[in-house]
Amino acid sequence: MTESSHPRSMGQRFQALYVRVLLRLLPHLINLFKHVSPKIRAEVDYLEPGYTFMLSVNGTNLACACRRTASGAFKRVPPDRLATDVEPGSGLASADAQAVSVDYVIAFRSLAYAFSCFSGGTTLKAALAERAFSTRGPNNTGVSLTYMFTALLKLFFGWRAAYRTSAARPSSPSAPRA
Repeated sequence: MTESSHPRSMGQRFQALYVRVLLRLLPHLINLFKHVSPKIRAEVDYLEPGYTFMLSVNGTNLACACRRTASGAFKRVPPDRLATDVEPGSGLASADAQAVSVDYVIAFRSLAYAFSCFSGGTTLKAALAERAFSTRGPNNTGVSLTYMFTALLKLFFGWRAAYRTSAARPSSPSAPRA
């Protein structure tokens, strides 16, 4: 039995819409926030021009591939330009010179996991511990993407409890003063 790419409940439809919008905005958010955050800028600068990564959500048609341009900006790669003759994240070049090979893939196991990360409910560190997503590609750029996304999500969702620093959160109620 194949999984449906169409969510069934209203909640799932909302989650799919939310994730779809954020995936569409992803290259723009990276380009905007690299001017605000030195951490994001450093990680973007580490990635070579032409570097392409993809985020996808298993069981859905939700995906976004972004490619770094020579100017340092990220641009969305249309799905019809992606290489189909090589596995995304394999490190292999496509035989089609016009096709874009994906260097690194982050694939969320489900829409619920993607929504939790993209809404700031779960940090990437916690999602990784939960095995909410799998990755394919070289470790060095994967670490760079992880640092970049962590900084991006922290900027975007710093107000959410998952992204507040532990120093800002009291670990226990304060004891009465003597």
